[in-house]
Amino acid sequence: MGRKNRVYRRGSRSRYSRYGRDNRFVRNIIIISVSAAFVLAAAGVLVWYFVFFLPQQTLPDPVSSDAPSAAESSQTAESVVSQQAPVHAYEALYPQMYVPKVEKIGAADGEKSVYLTFNNAPSAKTDRLLEVLEQQDVKATFFIYCNENTDEYLKAAIKKIYDKGHTVGVSSNTYDYRTIYASVENYLADFAKVFDLIEEATGEKPAVFRFAGGSVNGYNRSIIRELAAEMERRGFTYHDWSLDSGDSNPQATGQQIYDTTVNGILSSGKSVVLMDSHSDATLEQLPAIIQKAKENGYEFKALDASTKPFTMALPE
Repeated sequence: MGRKNRVYRRGSRSRYSRYGRDNRFVRNIIIISVSAAFVLAAAGVLVWYFVFFLPQQTLPDPVSSDAPSAAESSQTAESVVSQQAPVHAYEALYPQMYVPKVEKIGAADGEKSVYLTFNNAPSAKTDRLLEVLEQQDVKATFFIYCNENTDEYLKAAIKKIYDKGHTVGVSSNTYDYRTIYASVENYLADFAKVFDLIEEATGEKPAVFRFAGGSVNGYNRSIIRELAAEMERRGFTYHDWSLDSGDSNPQATGQQIYDTTVNGILSSGKSVVLMDSHSDATLEQLPAIIQKAKENGYEFKALDASTKPFTMALPE
């Protein structure tokens, strides 16, 4: 009886042990399955975040109303330039005095073009110059020199030039070369006066300018490289000239101005002509100069920031 009982008990322990192993096996399977499910779920969340969610947060929709416009983009670019840590103190001056940089386009092969540019504008002859240009269907460029005129007069004249479709560029507020070329800071102060007047009159920032006296003169040699670099950093394009009409010489006759200008135009594919808006002889000869150039297949254009400029070689 005791032996049977012992046998029974031994068999009972064996059966229960098997059941325990089976339970542990099932439990392990469940744990592994749950862990795998968590891992797959976490992987799915990561894939969704990096593939779908994150790009939508960092990349603007190009057709969305929230995407920046071209104007906003250019303003942003200007802000980035102006907010960079300045190398020179003057770089922080006049933070509004920036324009977008644009690619410069040179003359095409075989191109025959003329850019009439008038210094010392406006003048008492500006209205008559505008009439001649309109009659000849020609656009030109006027570089503004304030010359102690009132702001009201200047803005009215600038607006008239602009409304006729001509380019308005900056020359200078004063021709006191010793003062404006004494330093980069002095030049910027002089430039800002004309820049602001043009923007107020036209609603647009002028992008082109001409150094008073040309980019190389007897007053600016010590600063011109630094000055030119600063103006270009701000996005401005300066234009010298390839052909001087000679009308700044009070002794020059109308015939001399005509011959110099026409011969210079016809001997070149592209000409940027320097003229003085105060010259009676230029006003008198202008229709004949334009007609002769047109007869020879030349087209008249106004300068802009994209026109590859004629510039003088800067001194070392």
